[in-house]
Amino acid sequence: MLWFGSTISSFGTAVTTVAFPIVALVNLKATTFEVSLVTAAGVTAWLLLGLSAGVWVERTERRRLMIACDIVRALALATVPITLAAGALTVAHLVIVALIIGTGSVLYDVANQTYLPSVVPAQDLVSSNSKLQASQSAAQTAGPALSGVIVQFIGAALSLLIDVGTYVLSALMLLRVRHREAAPQRNPSERMLPQIREGLRYVWNDPVFRPLLIVVTGLNLFGSAFDTLLIPFLLRDMKMPPAQIGALLALAGVGALLGAAFGPLLTRKVGSARAIMIAAVVGPWLGLLVPASRVGWGLGFFVIGLVGREAGIAMYSLLARSFRQMTAPRHLLARITATVRFVSWGVLPIGAVGGGALGQLMGIRSAIWVICIALLFTPLPLMLLSVRKLQQLIDEGSATGGAASPRTASVHSVSGNGDKR
Repeated sequence: MLWFGSTISSFGTAVTTVAFPIVALVNLKATTFEVSLVTAAGVTAWLLLGLSAGVWVERTERRRLMIACDIVRALALATVPITLAAGALTVAHLVIVALIIGTGSVLYDVANQTYLPSVVPAQDLVSSNSKLQASQSAAQTAGPALSGVIVQFIGAALSLLIDVGTYVLSALMLLRVRHREAAPQRNPSERMLPQIREGLRYVWNDPVFRPLLIVVTGLNLFGSAFDTLLIPFLLRDMKMPPAQIGALLALAGVGALLGAAFGPLLTRKVGSARAIMIAAVVGPWLGLLVPASRVGWGLGFFVIGLVGREAGIAMYSLLARSFRQMTAPRHLLARITATVRFVSWGVLPIGAVGGGALGQLMGIRSAIWVICIALLFTPLPLMLLSVRKLQQLIDEGSATGGAASPRTASVHSVSGNGDKR
């Protein structure tokens, strides 16, 4: 049920990813910069709440928290088609809804990632995360393609009702999960700030976590700018209709599906550290083909570039998430997850607004070229720091679901895992 609910929610989110910018561009005639503000609002919550979210999740029953987040996100999203039908929808309204959904997503994501290790044995985390990543990627493949068709025929705002339904269905699936976690330990004398600092210190002082975090932060900063400009690029530069845009963006899901499927295979072949190094390097280089694409045969560049980029991201995320779940002390896992997300996702609104401003200043295609070149430099910390000397980030056979430390694990191995997107 946990797997099914997560997959359904991912499907709806993939639909919204296409529909939200089109609502702004088509229904509200928004500028490229205004679209970037809507995109940034959806991830600003990580910057505002990312660190404290880990502490809150530790003090709350995670399944109930995820159900509440699904319900709140469904209610907020439902206001968009309602206000559009009433002729009252504005860009400011979209920004507020994106903020509410983003806040719910912060709490849901931290709770979801820390709930899985309590359900799945440590030695099965890589395979379980691979299955989750693969099913979510499949949803992300079908979601944009279907969204493009739906937007074409019923409009972008009404298509958002699909996502409302998926949030409700996800909540119903979570209600049916039979596993009951232990009651969270609450110590009224413990203050939030010292607990937040403990999570920060753990991540930053570790020789494996730190370079992985630096790399994923760079990938997300420039990747957010890239993603913000992608739909305006296809809609305005390439002159494509929504249905064709949805079909092309579905290729991102295909790439993520390939990354999730081949991540464990590549890890067994060359080691988890080398696998994540390959993912971090190859993805950005293939991404250079996207701004080189043209209408007609030149769309082949777009396909290869987007699929390769997303495959690298999915593989990096899968390996980093599994590494964190296997090695982080269980009582710190929520705070460590929140710390990684705060830093690496906290830059998403900065990248989104920066990408929009750059596109407004120098044109969308030229801005994407600059962003793709900048992405080539993001893997440098893995090459320059201690992770490049490793082959494995951790010996899975010795993992105990949170008892091993990443520092100890790096002694038994030889390469790098990803942080996490």
